[in-house]
Amino acid sequence: MELRHLRYFVTVAETLSFSQAARLLHLAQPPLSAQVKTLEGELGVQLFERHSRGVALTKAGRTLLPAARDALAAAQRAGDAARLAASGKTGVIRFGIITPAATPDIAARLKKFHRAFPLVQLRVRQEPVATLHRLLEADELDLALTRPLRASAGLRQHTLGEQEQLLALPRDHPLARLTRIPLYALHGEPLLLISPEFNAHYGQRLLSLCAQRNVQPTINYAADDLFSLIWLVSAGLGVCPYPSSLNATAPRSVVFRPLQPRLNHLELALMWSARNNSSGLQSLIDQLKA
Repeated sequence: MELRHLRYFVTVAETLSFSQAARLLHLAQPPLSAQVKTLEGELGVQLFERHSRGVALTKAGRTLLPAARDALAAAQRAGDAARLAASGKTGVIRFGIITPAATPDIAARLKKFHRAFPLVQLRVRQEPVATLHRLLEADELDLALTRPLRASAGLRQHTLGEQEQLLALPRDHPLARLTRIPLYALHGEPLLLISPEFNAHYGQRLLSLCAQRNVQPTINYAADDLFSLIWLVSAGLGVCPYPSSLNATAPRSVVFRPLQPRLNHLELALMWSARNNSSGLQSLIDQLKA
């Protein structure tokens, strides 16, 4: 049974006229009649009663009509879905992100993408840098916002910009009165960091700088993620390095000050799978680059 046969049948059934149906289908009447007879032969039933004033549906024809309409509608939906997928306007993008990249600016870019492609689903995973790289290599992610890494042949990379590192400290901390925090002031100061098993690189630039200047803060690996870490700072448990891009999301009881000497800025990179040539993915990449 072919879809065109069902379309011919439905058109004749709705007009109850082979001549009118032929005009609507841009066919000559004899070929249309022959195609309907072919369908009747395949089904082994008579679908129309033919008489001089036109045609009428048989019981078998009346039974087939709603099912034929459903089949044609399903075929139309399938075709529309395939065309949408090919255009990149539907589908799923597996998107990984490090916590410092979850900024208002990135959220605004995602909002623009969602307005343009409302049927594209983003499945977001927030993971450390090393995990995101592994997931990209294993083709378990399509795209990631992360720190720059040495990309393999299967990955592409684009640097989006830099994030300044500041020192986060409780608003009522004595050092909060200063506009810049001299590095030596961290000697003996409780320094809160992310546990190495979750992010082995977090805070390493500050620790290296302290080692170079013989400054020894009291190191406490106190949290598994940035948001928990800044919450502990707000509770007065210590200070921590923090990306300036997330200042707006921090508790009001936390303030941010640059160190003297300043910490090196951290680069933010967009990495994606070279194996995925989806136009939807490319549209998201273009939006994030904008």
